[in-house]
Amino acid sequence: MSYDYSSAGTTLELPNPYKVQNALLFVCSAVLVAGGLFALTAARQSLAPVPLAIGIALLFAGVLAAGVAAKRLRFFFGRGRPHSLAPEIPPTATGNSPAADWIKRLLREGALPYPEPSGAVDGVLYHWVPQLITAPLSVQQQARSAFFNVCAMVAASLSFVLAWGVFGAEASRPLLSAAYFVFGLLFLLRPFLGGGRAGFSTKTLVALIAAAVVGPAVVSMAGKGLPVLPFSLAPQTFMLLVSGTLAAGLLLLAALQQVSSPPPTQTSMEQLRLSLNVPPSLLLDELERRMQEQWTERIPNRRYARATPVIQPELHAGPFNGELLEESQPIPIPRTVPASIGQALGSTRHRFLAGLDLYATLLTVVATVCACLFTQRMLAQDGQALPLHLFGASSIFLVVAGFCFRSSAQLWGRFDFQSVLVWVEMDGTYQTASVGTGNQLTAKVHTSNQIVRTEAMTLRVWRARVESVVFGKDGRRQITAMFSTDAEARELGQHLSDFGRARASLVAPDSAEDMSRIAALAHAERALTAAVGAPALPGEAAALLGAPAAVAAGESPKQLFCRQCGARNLPDARFCQGCGERMTAA
Repeated sequence: MSYDYSSAGTTLELPNPYKVQNALLFVCSAVLVAGGLFALTAARQSLAPVPLAIGIALLFAGVLAAGVAAKRLRFFFGRGRPHSLAPEIPPTATGNSPAADWIKRLLREGALPYPEPSGAVDGVLYHWVPQLITAPLSVQQQARSAFFNVCAMVAASLSFVLAWGVFGAEASRPLLSAAYFVFGLLFLLRPFLGGGRAGFSTKTLVALIAAAVVGPAVVSMAGKGLPVLPFSLAPQTFMLLVSGTLAAGLLLLAALQQVSSPPPTQTSMEQLRLSLNVPPSLLLDELERRMQEQWTERIPNRRYARATPVIQPELHAGPFNGELLEESQPIPIPRTVPASIGQALGSTRHRFLAGLDLYATLLTVVATVCACLFTQRMLAQDGQALPLHLFGASSIFLVVAGFCFRSSAQLWGRFDFQSVLVWVEMDGTYQTASVGTGNQLTAKVHTSNQIVRTEAMTLRVWRARVESVVFGKDGRRQITAMFSTDAEARELGQHLSDFGRARASLVAPDSAEDMSRIAALAHAERALTAAVGAPALPGEAAALLGAPAAVAAGESPKQLFCRQCGARNLPDARFCQGCGERMTAA
């Protein structure tokens, strides 16, 4: 299963976790399609509506099972998955969110909050498995629902056995079985199949206990006014309660195998006190460059919060604050995913998941056989009563098998990831000042700078390597563990500190063209200084050449020409006044 189709390496590759279930679904699909074709073929001559409906229903269930398995043969994750822990901020924007504040709280406090269990049944479960409190929330929900459904099914089964087998009479048993069958469908199986808890409460438990003891007597006393049922629903009720109890029990064991020991919850924090002569926004810019250099597989980090320090020079002083919260691209944690049923049964985490799917496959096969036998007996009816228990068993087993496959798929689709959370915050007070360089009276080149100074600014770096889990590629991601990274947090804080202290606070020309022009200006300044200090000479040429000693002696000054541009220069010129090239003796 490819995690990121544009990645050059295999770091982001995931195996297909649905491989075992897909194989069993294809087996069930073949069995159901074969049963449906058998029923349709048998009813082709008579066109009896009931056998035709059974054949179409089996055929539809088989095609549906094959479609579910075929959809998951190849499973792709894009770069946007798994979902982020908080709403993302665009690269050029600033913002925050309540989810980002929740992540900051996790980093600051170094603790993972979990909801407190409530109710008597949950209290028994968490007393039995104390480490369940630190399991992922989806696992907790599965375990709590499965345990509640097991308790409800066991209580209903015991009540039915007592009422029908111990206190029931021959005349009252058909009505008792019908009542318990309706109760099982409405209060147990219907919410049970919907993925929630059975409709079971303290009142229901008391009613079941009372019905087990006094129910048969009430039915016997009122038996004369009640209709006589020509058939008994005891086999269907028994199959409903037993199959549902086994399914809920296997799901409970499969969910509990997803529970591990309490995870670590440690984070790293580095705090620095800085005094700088540069705007604090420069640190934020350098931090963004540093974070980009550490992108995972060249995938941009997920930015959850960003605030730029605001400086108002016209106020000359004031407070500021800024922050940046990013998460690196989550990468999968290498874990062993079973490639066959044998490997799944040998794996501690997947043993009961595979058992739940095998149980669902067995129910599907039995349900198909029962449906085919019912169709055959119905078409060959010779005056005997229809075997309704076969039809009831087929319907109940197919429904429970669908519940098993759907529930186990949620646990099969577990993906564990690891990433790095970095949160840097800075706050303090700024002051503006002017700094000038060069002697204002004698120097011909000087600069003036408006600087922003921060005194005792607080810089905090929070960092942690986190593990997260998601059930299904579109499920909500949850942090399950946090690990400290002290060395990396210390290195990032020191890097930002060194960067801020190394920034220059003065402006000066540093390009090659600037250096050439400064040299030409310096030469012109020396020429003007020499001309101002010499006596007046007749003639324009003497004034331009500026050679007072040679003129006074009546000698013509030696002319100096540039070899580069041919311009005439002063006799003692070291650089050409026209192009700035260095003068060499002729």
